[in-house]
Amino acid sequence: MSETSDEIHVSKIEFVFLVGIVGCMLFATWELGHLMADEWFKNWVNQDRFTNERIIRYGIAFLMAIPAVVVTAWFSPRFGRFGSTVNRAFLWYGTLLLISTIAIFVFDCLPEVFAGFIGAGIFIIAIYVLQKRFFTKDRVTRIRLSKGKCPGCGTSLRTEAFFCPNCGFEVGKKCPSCQGFTQVMDKYCSKCGGSLT
Repeated sequence: MSETSDEIHVSKIEFVFLVGIVGCMLFATWELGHLMADEWFKNWVNQDRFTNERIIRYGIAFLMAIPAVVVTAWFSPRFGRFGSTVNRAFLWYGTLLLISTIAIFVFDCLPEVFAGFIGAGIFIIAIYVLQKRFFTKDRVTRIRLSKGKCPGCGTSLRTEAFFCPNCGFEVGKKCPSCQGFTQVMDKYCSKCGGSLT
């Protein structure tokens, strides 16, 4: 079995475990809200069930989701393979919890038609923010180049290619100091250390 094939199988197994982590965390969060509303703060909730139960459930969801998204987004570049994989699970968990909580809150508190438009607007804003934060042009270019793919079309590149053979996108250049090969996103030459900016 080839090395690439092994990596794909590991990635699929990791994906299954990631889904398991996210599912368990979502289940634990909703169960924590259930315990607080129905057991721990039962007397307070019974004073105004409609309002107080929602305060607990939405409060727990937001208190778990927002830190999960912020912390994982902040620390994501600092981990190795294992840390990145676990970090990704908590980012997915926080994002899914935040999206589902906002959607439930909107549909719970507003008339259905209005809630639908508001919910769609929130998701559009969320996509915009995610793309601005995680899928910038520079980030996508760096990710594709690190995987040996063209940033323009995703075609696999030959070692030390200067241009993509499929679309002509410039992917490499010569160092002005030593004439060594560098990728277009490099700031310094890996052979002589000279600045490329």
